Amino acid sequence: MRVLGLGSCRIHEPLMDAEQRGEIDYVNRGFKRRHAIFLHDIHETIQFVRLARGDIVMPAEIRPFAYDHGLRLHDAMRLPLDQAEYVVVECCTDKHYEVAGWSLNVNEIHRHLVEPGGSAAREWWDLIDRSVRPSEALVQQVERELRAHWLGRWRLNDGHRQVLRELIFRYLSASEIAEGLAQLRTLLGRPFLVVPHVVVRLPDGRFLGERLQHVEKTIEAARIAGLPVLEPRTFVERDGQARALDKGGTDFHHYAAAYLPVVGREILEALRRNRQS
Repeated sequence: MRVLGLGSCRIHEPLMDAEQRGEIDYVNRGFKRRHAIFLHDIHETIQFVRLARGDIVMPAEIRPFAYDHGLRLHDAMRLPLDQAEYVVVECCTDKHYEVAGWSLNVNEIHRHLVEPGGSAAREWWDLIDRSVRPSEALVQQVERELRAHWLGRWRLNDGHRQVLRELIFRYLSASEIAEGLAQLRTLLGRPFLVVPHVVVRLPDGRFLGERLQHVEKTIEAARIAGLPVLEPRTFVERDGQARALDKGGTDFHHYAAAYLPVVGREILEALRRNRQS
């Protein structure tokens, strides 16, 4: 079974574990990167597929904000897309960031701007997160703090300047996610399995509201697109959050290492069920 994973660590790590146990061929190895390519929203994923196939060309100054290490493209990157028999897609957020029509990755925005940019960058990010356009004065303050942080070792380029001034944040609707899933299915032409993020419980037993909201939105989007879904909540609730998630269940983003085989088996069983249906 040749499986392509498009998403974040919650599908990559279980699929890599399944490959190590000899259960699948994890075709992502063909991308020839030391680390998995992490994708969060559906537009990031579509964009990656089109970049890997050479359908579009992203400006070099924007790439660092879109993919880890800027996504160095090469001719062989399209091969895994063609080799896959099955595609597992994790839509782990309904938050979407873009500049000039390019989808950006929240982790890379933080890495390149928010973390090194000091208090001004944190203020800038708070405004972005509230869909408020930062002032030019604030943007210039962020640039000054970045220069001070880098001590002249790194010069601001047009990518930094454009992201600081033009970054747009919005929430994707279920219908927009569904349209994206349908487009991705057309691009790849393979059987799909959609996996949302993990619904988690707070110490008082309540579900984390924001997480529940975008998980349910993803499930609705898959229903609209007519695609099968594997919801991690089913097995995390069955086995207990303390066992399933890292740090005794308090890490809301990562599975415990010992639980990866369980997640891998759940993904493969879901693929087999849908192959037979």
